Amino acid sequence: MKKIVLTTAALLTLLAVTGCASDSKDTGSSSSTEASSTAAAESSSNAATADITIADGSTKDSAPAEGTVYMRQLLTAPHGTKSFAVVNVTMNGDKILGVQFDEFQYVSPDDFTGVPNADGAFGENFPTDTVLASKRENDKAYSAMMADKGGATQNWSDSMDAIIDFAVGKTAGELEAAVADLDALGEDDSPADIVTGATFSDTSGYLQAIIDTANTGMISEGVKTTTEDFKEAQLLGAPHGDKSFSVTTVALDGDKLATVTVDEFQYVDPADFGGVPNSDTDFGADVQGGLVLSSKQANNEAYSAMMADKGGATNAYSDNMAAITEFALGKTVKELEDTVKELDGLGEDDSPTDVVTGATFSDTSGYLQVIIDAMNAAK
Repeated sequence: MKKIVLTTAALLTLLAVTGCASDSKDTGSSSSTEASSTAAAESSSNAATADITIADGSTKDSAPAEGTVYMRQLLTAPHGTKSFAVVNVTMNGDKILGVQFDEFQYVSPDDFTGVPNADGAFGENFPTDTVLASKRENDKAYSAMMADKGGATQNWSDSMDAIIDFAVGKTAGELEAAVADLDALGEDDSPADIVTGATFSDTSGYLQAIIDTANTGMISEGVKTTTEDFKEAQLLGAPHGDKSFSVTTVALDGDKLATVTVDEFQYVDPADFGGVPNSDTDFGADVQGGLVLSSKQANNEAYSAMMADKGGATNAYSDNMAAITEFALGKTVKELEDTVKELDGLGEDDSPTDVVTGATFSDTSGYLQVIIDAMNAAK
């Protein structure tokens, strides 16, 4: 991944204003990287984000009955106003069997590696002199920033994994009781008194994000199984061009795919699309071109209309993704790799739907490949 080099002055300016840098909550100050920005400019920027709507991917659809594994995914804002999170839970009935959790924030490209396509057209919309980065993939750099700015004594991933370990095996209702206990802690108490190993002051916020996901997240139905021991991974990718990046989460039952969720994020017009959480505050304040970072799944109707208008698409985005993920269920890496070879060998007059029923994406093989990559990471 290509990195952008900042001048020393620009780097010092960015570090002075970059938020979410410690175990403590964000202050809510502007995320602008321009040290010389006036109060009037900040006020104008905040006004520009005030009318942005949020699309977090929540649903009121009912989950599958017990006996079928499934995933729920939700976009949340568990920690301040300068980042957003992708939260994914694997469930069977009302029991949480796995959690994958990552946060994304604009930070210094001198110290952090950006998401896929940060060095392509996607990155052209980043706020000046920043890069959109995954905290999990930049755990060392982000943890160093937490230690420097907030005196954190533990890596981001260590606290996050402690929260996840606490949540697995429980129901949303059981986690709600833990959140109540955390919120009742005194100033001299530590979140680790309730969630062993978790030092985040926002531990209750992270647990609440898992609860909300388990209750209202977008549903991806998997296979019927009694297995509760899955191998999981969440991986970033770029299955479709250079204007977006993807988050793919898989759960494997043995060597076969049991359930999967794929979403993509792209900068689009806020007049037609809802942004990720915090797009209406600091996180979205300085995005280039007046655009907003949005989830394609959470904006299925708007994104499908754009596909139809610009490319003549006849299927909705979510219908294509459902066809691809349903095709992948129950298959091994080898079986999916064989399918990708078959798709890549299609002629100009052939259609991806000849191989993957219902999938009309020209990049169908790309979407299968990010699933394959995540499955390999889970092994």
